Amino acid sequence: MRTVIRDPIHGYIELDELAIAIIDTAAMQRLRRIKQLGFAYLVYPGANHTRFEHSLGTYHLMNVLLDTLEVSKAEEKELLVASLIHDIGHGPYSHVTEPLLKKITGKSHDDIGDIIYKQDTEHTKNIADVLEEHSVDRRKVMGYIKGVGVNDGDDHDFSRILNGEIDVDKMDYLVRDAYYTGVAYGVVDNIRLIQGLEFFKGHLVITEKGLLPAEYLLFSRFLMCPTVYKHHTGRIAQLMLLKALEYLLGSKSEALALRQMDDSELDVALRNVEGYPREMMVRINERRLFKRAVYTSINDLSVADDLRTEKRRKELEEEISKRAGVDTEYVILDIQGEKCRESKESAAQVVIGDDLRSLREVSSLVPMLSHAFQENYKVGVYTLEKYRVEVKKAAELVLWR
Repeated sequence: MRTVIRDPIHGYIELDELAIAIIDTAAMQRLRRIKQLGFAYLVYPGANHTRFEHSLGTYHLMNVLLDTLEVSKAEEKELLVASLIHDIGHGPYSHVTEPLLKKITGKSHDDIGDIIYKQDTEHTKNIADVLEEHSVDRRKVMGYIKGVGVNDGDDHDFSRILNGEIDVDKMDYLVRDAYYTGVAYGVVDNIRLIQGLEFFKGHLVITEKGLLPAEYLLFSRFLMCPTVYKHHTGRIAQLMLLKALEYLLGSKSEALALRQMDDSELDVALRNVEGYPREMMVRINERRLFKRAVYTSINDLSVADDLRTEKRRKELEEEISKRAGVDTEYVILDIQGEKCRESKESAAQVVIGDDLRSLREVSSLVPMLSHAFQENYKVGVYTLEKYRVEVKKAAELVLWR
């Protein structure tokens, strides 16, 4: 039995019996209530799409890629399942809550071992039950989600297809996020890129045909970062929520429970806690956010190296608060990226004749983008409007000393 779903990005998506059974689980249905882009809707009102439709889109592109590579049905089952469930580990508001959840629980969104066994109601099966009924290898599925190979004697390494340098996850979310935000930057020719991928000596590589669309994918991500993914308004709302959550979460078990909530459940939980957590959630709901007291390139700061550790950032944040005479609850020091981090996509392998070279070696665009990524990293100090002047003066004394 097959079902067809209409998707605004890819058109009609076909789902087989296994995919339908997985979609009908509570863990997958929760993704309908998790916003793909967190608080981006505060900037782009159309950005209300969810992890659920992104999961369907990733599943569709995996199907297209596997057909292009002519992978046998026996080999593709685990890859398709992995593409469908790869985001079930996301907490409320997707990447917004991930830093705190990972800090407390040690689990990132691709750690799904506990979630596939979760039984929400007596009326639905959990994902582990579905996989067992359909003879799906859970070990392989979780390996693909993490981008880790499983040694099963196969000549082809499929580990990077879903979580790698150039993967179907990125192919979907860049185009989807651009569509729902309305920006014109997520222009990726996914079909051409997929046709430009093949196996070479057992590894998935980019061919010369795929070089240009791979460059377009990196360029699109570069443009989407400052305009959507790292937009200061979304960042401010995210950090306000995380500060509020630090008051709410007192144990690892509470953090694990939060990891399986949806956006609305977290919203209600915070609004039910009197004091600071409620204030922050209400402010976010009413869009009465902190304002920028300082917003500059990380390369402009004399203390840039000090911002690399969370402990040191907290110390600087407290120092700014003290100098400004403002409670630390109302001062946020934000760094948007590591100074020397290079986009991992630039390490993707390209086959030129019988030679394998990295994308950064064969592309004149990629090294420029890697440098530009670093130049775009911002440092911000955020506070309430009424404290802006005092916090700005204090931050300038602390960050430029």
